[in-house]
Amino acid sequence: VSALVLSNNYEQTLALSLARKRGLADIAHQSRFMASLEARGLLDRNVEALPSPAALAEREARGEPLTRAELGVLLAYAKIVLFSDIVASDVPDDPHFDRDLMGYFPDRMAKKFAAEIHGHRLRREIIARVVANDLVNRGGPSFINRLQEATGRSAADVVRTFAVVRDGFGLPALYRQIDALDNQIDGQVQLDLYQAVSRLTYVASGWYLKNDTGTAPLGQRIAELQNARKALEPKLPSLLPAFSRERIEERRHGLAKGGAPEQLAEHLALTDVAGVVPDIALTARTANADIIAAAKAFFAVSDAFRIPRVEDAARSIAPSDYYDQLALSRATDTIGAARRGIAVAALTGHAEAADPVAAWLEAGGERVGRIRERLQALTEGGDITVSRLSVASGLISDLTAL
Repeated sequence: VSALVLSNNYEQTLALSLARKRGLADIAHQSRFMASLEARGLLDRNVEALPSPAALAEREARGEPLTRAELGVLLAYAKIVLFSDIVASDVPDDPHFDRDLMGYFPDRMAKKFAAEIHGHRLRREIIARVVANDLVNRGGPSFINRLQEATGRSAADVVRTFAVVRDGFGLPALYRQIDALDNQIDGQVQLDLYQAVSRLTYVASGWYLKNDTGTAPLGQRIAELQNARKALEPKLPSLLPAFSRERIEERRHGLAKGGAPEQLAEHLALTDVAGVVPDIALTARTANADIIAAAKAFFAVSDAFRIPRVEDAARSIAPSDYYDQLALSRATDTIGAARRGIAVAALTGHAEAADPVAAWLEAGGERVGRIRERLQALTEGGDITVSRLSVASGLISDLTAL
């Protein structure tokens, strides 16, 4: 029992350290989370000694993020509210969360009294508490609210999606590998490793919420992601455009130099592109194509329109304004949808060609050529801004009508 308690305390402390490290980058989302709690009548900032909107704006202007104590208050509220939202939903009734229920109890008890645990009168509440703790500890205080605002989906939908990403990508095992580096590498480097997993969790969760609106059981959705990973991940290094391979190698080298074991460094370096695995799987299903053929088309489109360079530049943009962040997110979503649409069009319209994307580009003629030239000018003509990215997303999106 003590080990389970200490594990939650460890993860909660880590969540605060990561939130503190992100600092001002998250302050707009933290502000909106507080506002959403107030709108539901669940938060009194004066009682909790949290800054008012005006005070928060002043602190942001001075470059002062929320303190660790203030983040602790938000973390607690995030768990309390999510617990209630989960209990009020049908999430605890999904058989997939039985593993979270059993994990709440010591191993010997779970094995000996499995039937009694499954019939426990507080079964739903236990599942809600375990899942809420896990999600908020891994995602941070504003994770749920941020994804709800970005996608219009319910808290229950976010929880289910988190489960797909967590178990489909095998994140618990990855976290354990990073945990094992305690007192072996620099603490800030270790936080960077955790942040790589956090980014994958957020990006992949957002993708599923925006693109996977089906009602398939969680177990099936997780199995589909696992199967896609099994087919793609061993071949990703050879399938990726040269620019992406170079960036991944730079990332791997940096992580290894910081003290990460070689295998872990390689795995974490790939997390920047691992988020496209579900997108490639959807491309394959939509085009009724083999997943490797879909991956080749997907990355050929990426290379043709310099999308990896655009995405890399977009990750370096850190707008403090919430609506600039929203515009940035919408632009990258538009680029992603256009890439998938072009890949599907190439696979279905030029299935017999040796290189379907090359055939599609040739069929597009001068119009495609002009857009590629404009995209090159956008990516090489100075730093990428939100407005430049919005223009780029519009140009690529226009091509899906061809």
